[in-house]
Amino acid sequence: MGITTRARGKRRKLQGHQTPPPPPPCGAAQISLLPDDALREIVTRLPSNDAARTQLLSSRWRHLWRSAPLNLDLRDAGDISRVLATHPGPARRFAVPDLGSSFPNRRATLDAWFAAPALDNLQELELMGSYRPLPPSAARLFPTLRVAVFSRCSFPDDPAAAAFCFPRLEQLTLEYVAVSEATLHGVLAGCAALDCLLLRGVRGCRRLSISSPTIRVVGVCVTRALKELIVEDAPRLERLLMPEVWQLLRVSVISAPKLEALGWLSNHCTLEIGTIAIKCSIGEFHFDSLTTVARGVKVLALDIDNLSLDMAIDFMRCFPSLEKLYIRKFSHKCNNVWRQKMRHKMLDPIECLDLNLKKVEVSGYCGNKSHIDFAMFFVLNGRVLELMRLECGTRRNDRKWIENQKMCLKLDNMVSKDAEFHFTRRTSWNYFTNVRRAHELLIADPFCT
Repeated sequence: MGITTRARGKRRKLQGHQTPPPPPPCGAAQISLLPDDALREIVTRLPSNDAARTQLLSSRWRHLWRSAPLNLDLRDAGDISRVLATHPGPARRFAVPDLGSSFPNRRATLDAWFAAPALDNLQELELMGSYRPLPPSAARLFPTLRVAVFSRCSFPDDPAAAAFCFPRLEQLTLEYVAVSEATLHGVLAGCAALDCLLLRGVRGCRRLSISSPTIRVVGVCVTRALKELIVEDAPRLERLLMPEVWQLLRVSVISAPKLEALGWLSNHCTLEIGTIAIKCSIGEFHFDSLTTVARGVKVLALDIDNLSLDMAIDFMRCFPSLEKLYIRKFSHKCNNVWRQKMRHKMLDPIECLDLNLKKVEVSGYCGNKSHIDFAMFFVLNGRVLELMRLECGTRRNDRKWIENQKMCLKLDNMVSKDAEFHFTRRTSWNYFTNVRRAHELLIADPFCT
């Protein structure tokens, strides 16, 4: 039997009441424990003013702002000048504000900014404002840019100028700019690494021809001046996106073997893909011939006045590999154009319906008999259909109305037993209404509302 002395018992008592270790630091103190590289990345991602204020947090943060890549997005010209004078660089992004035509010494101010050593090796440039023409001093920044946005300015009419060389540019947005046809072609020819192009509201150019070994995505919208878009040679082009096209536009795709997504094709478009010609007249699409098909296209989006099963079947025959079909109906009419010739069309199998079509989305669904017939065609014939989505007005999607629609559509007889069928409320026509930058064209599903 062991004997416990008084001293040993006292030591055990003291050990049982030892003060617990202090809690780990929290908040700014805990963040301060991160390595310098991680802290610099945090500083870079902050808004410009907040990033500069991190110098006041503690001595630990004081040197980080000056050594972190600069993300400069300020409205005040004085603040911009002070930052460029005190920050050694490198700068990652510079958003140039609109100084206005009445700003004193505007050209000298811009020249001083663009000459700042902090902007050496700049990666992203946004130049927004009434700069007509584009300041020549900005060309110093072009060779290192990967992302460029030019908004509400104009390009000088000099397509041969070396100033238009963007050897590393991957994303280009031209928004409400004035540029001649020759100059625009010169700009694109100088983009040796271009991946994504967005033209929004471009003026001064009636015809655009695209020949690029690197480009994957082209977006054209609200461009009333443009009358003809030709894809001559684009071996990597995957998406040709044309939202908000409100004027007559002739689109010719001569060579784009990897083209998978096409739309929105509207009542104002004439489309030619190889030897396939699709024309529009009086709100309807007409196919010159259905003997030739384009097997590469997997996603198609249509803007139409009226639902037409004739038209839908023609498109499915023309693009037999379609996996997703989006139809957006603008007219308030609730008619489904279905001609007698449809009965003859249905005698031949539709490869798209039998093997590939997985998603159908209709915006502007009214729920009347003709629209029910249109939707029911896919219910009864889409063998591999996974999702059908009908977007309705706010007055047509209460629970009772939806249950009645499901009964009329005979969903119990759906050929694809695993398919989902959704009724949704229309909140907006399309996300494209808000597209302002080229990178937004790269989202996973550019047509999904």
